[in-house]
Amino acid sequence: MYAQSKAYLLEKIRACGLKSNPYTTEKALEKSQESHVGAVLFESETLARNGSKTRFRDQEGAQHKRRKVFDRKLSFTVILGDYTDEAVEAMYEKFLAGLDSGIYINGDYTPIEVESADWVDKDDSILKAKVAVQVKITFDGGLYRDTDFARVRELDVVSVTKNNGKEPIDGSETEQP
Repeated sequence: MYAQSKAYLLEKIRACGLKSNPYTTEKALEKSQESHVGAVLFESETLARNGSKTRFRDQEGAQHKRRKVFDRKLSFTVILGDYTDEAVEAMYEKFLAGLDSGIYINGDYTPIEVESADWVDKDDSILKAKVAVQVKITFDGGLYRDTDFARVRELDVVSVTKNNGKEPIDGSETEQP
């Protein structure tokens, strides 16, 4: 999930008009002498147990049960910087407009949330850019485990008895007074 999320953001940051290669580490970003800059930095990942279940059919029509074992929430910071407010604003708006509501990772839909944006000018930042915007983006996914249902054709029915709707009492099939 981490690699796909990061690759997705790098693709979107390039599509918004960034001319240079985006940075992926804070160390490389600090050493950068560019004013026209972009970066995708990993922030954090939170995990929580989850036991939800859902049923689905695969392409052959076989029914499966999918259990969500963990909720995974990955947060990234996307940084866009340039010489002027207008240039950063244009890249920022193009970046936000290009973001999808979610992506499919290993066949599972992962929603994308834009949490916040922080505008910084050259005096408040380690960047050489005159103006920069830092956008916090979260991917809400999970870790799943699939199990199959037993096929009815594969089961052998040994016997069927009719109980007239009465449940056995103390292990016997007869009704006690």
